[in-house]
Amino acid sequence: MPDTSSFTLFKRSNGTYYVLFNRDGRRRWKSTGAKLKTDALKALTKFEQFLIVPPQVTTLATFQKDFLAYAESVYARRTVIIYELVLRLFLKQTGDCPIASLNQKHLDDYVTARLKNGMSPVTVNIETRALKAALNTAVRWKQLETNPFARAKQLRVPRKLPVFFSQADFNKLISVVAEAWLKELIVFSVATGMRQGEVLNLRWSAVDLVRKLIHIESGATFRTKQGGRRTIPISDLVWSMLNGKKQHLTSDLVFHFRGRKINESYLTHRFKKAIRLGQLNEDLHWHSLRHTHASWLVQAGVSLYEVQKLLGHSSPTVTEVYSHLQPEHLHGTVNKITVSMN
Repeated sequence: MPDTSSFTLFKRSNGTYYVLFNRDGRRRWKSTGAKLKTDALKALTKFEQFLIVPPQVTTLATFQKDFLAYAESVYARRTVIIYELVLRLFLKQTGDCPIASLNQKHLDDYVTARLKNGMSPVTVNIETRALKAALNTAVRWKQLETNPFARAKQLRVPRKLPVFFSQADFNKLISVVAEAWLKELIVFSVATGMRQGEVLNLRWSAVDLVRKLIHIESGATFRTKQGGRRTIPISDLVWSMLNGKKQHLTSDLVFHFRGRKINESYLTHRFKKAIRLGQLNEDLHWHSLRHTHASWLVQAGVSLYEVQKLLGHSSPTVTEVYSHLQPEHLHGTVNKITVSMN
């Protein structure tokens, strides 16, 4: 785009007025076709309007395509799937309008429609956060001056306590699992608190049996939640399990099926089948093993701060969901307050 403040009229020896201007960092000139200054000034006004390039309008469909291509390279596949779904639904609801025309009402209309379609407040909140995060990228790309959803509020959701296994139910689960590989995965997961994706993508290069540590980080084919990295200690139970497995290495993956990565959907299906076979709570799912790890630690008197670090929670607020398990362990704390009645 030219710098319109630096237009200069000058007359050449042929008697014609020319316009001198800067464009893309270079000095250029163009004939006005006028030999009288008054006519040249009139031509200059039109010349300015001709040279000013109108800003490119980014539509919602264009942004969706560009953003998803970007998301594929920086986010975990599960996160990309959420963005794909939300942007597609939002585009269908809103229409292919310029993203600069979006306002809070567009989001409110989307939220209302999703709730009417039977979506839970939790799901709608996830989708709202996804839209907000996507448009933050548009701001960073300078396609928007500000995020129209920056002040979007989350729907109020009744606090739901995490579902976890009691020791008795966990023992029952293990008793009905016939496959050794599945039983091994279940025990490892509840003993480490690692997420399903972290376990299935765990490689021996991330396991330090000498120092008894597991390094959880993103790799070429896997991205951790929020791209974070953490190191967790290996318990004696886990060390014994891993040490035994390392004696018979057939893959770089710690857990695999004939050298190939175990499919997450298949694992979830087999786990749910075991839950039903044991006639356990239908609300129990694979992630409940992570909840169980945290819950058992808290019940054993481990501080929420230590649990937060072990689980890799980004905020103490996330870990506070387990705080209801601590009251019976807080007597020593409240007894530190001593008051005399005399």
